[in-house]
Amino acid sequence: MVGSLSGTMEEVYAAKEVFRKWNQLNAEQSGILFLPVEWTNNLEDLKKLDVVVGMVGNYIDNQDIIEECVKAGKKVLLFFNAYQNPKNTIQSEYDDVKAFKAHFQDCCNCSGFSGAADINRLLFEQLQNLYI
Repeated sequence: MVGSLSGTMEEVYAAKEVFRKWNQLNAEQSGILFLPVEWTNNLEDLKKLDVVVGMVGNYIDNQDIIEECVKAGKKVLLFFNAYQNPKNTIQSEYDDVKAFKAHFQDCCNCSGFSGAADINRLLFEQLQNLYI
């Protein structure tokens, strides 16, 4: 499952493209095929997942999804946007993002990113490390 925890849609599209590229290069050899599905709150759907990829921007929403996935033993990859525009950032929301990252840092793979190009590189590397 791939989705945004705070409206970072460009990075979600970039992540889906990384899955497509990874499949093209590795699926036949590894026997693994990623089928990225849309974000869901349905606990039955969450049980079917192998990997959860979440993008986090200036605020955090739906953190309960990540909590449920961690409890279920899913591999969770979280990507945090390094760019913070003071004009578009509410300090209390940014503090919530920092607390969220600190809470999940030990049980999830957390990375910072600075745009879609970083997502391409970081996610591809992490998928390689997980499955090759």
